[in-house]
Amino acid sequence: MRKILIIDDETRLRESIAELFDLYGYSVCEACDGKDGLLKVQQFEPHLIICDVMMPILDGYGFLNEIKSSIHAEIPVILLSAKIEKSDEMKGKNHGAKAYIKKPFDFKKLKEVVDSYIL
Repeated sequence: MRKILIIDDETRLRESIAELFDLYGYSVCEACDGKDGLLKVQQFEPHLIICDVMMPILDGYGFLNEIKSSIHAEIPVILLSAKIEKSDEMKGKNHGAKAYIKKPFDFKKLKEVVDSYIL
């Protein structure tokens, strides 16, 4: 089964994304910030990570820095962000994100990007 970790401090958004991917047959795990996300990566061993950029404790860029220097560096990470500047997208990709999706987003587009990395 395909496994996705969703890291976002916005509870409703995180739960909505999780529910939709669950309906499509993915196994989903949730984390509320980057630090919690690092722990869940160890426990859940996802095939793909969807991560918010702006979060307390450890933001998306900090999460990417930590994950890329770990044994889980090969897991694709998709960043979600309300930051819409091209420079923000480039920063995310320079930190190792495979994709950068701006909020608000279309779930169909998010699913297409996820499927392109784990199907």
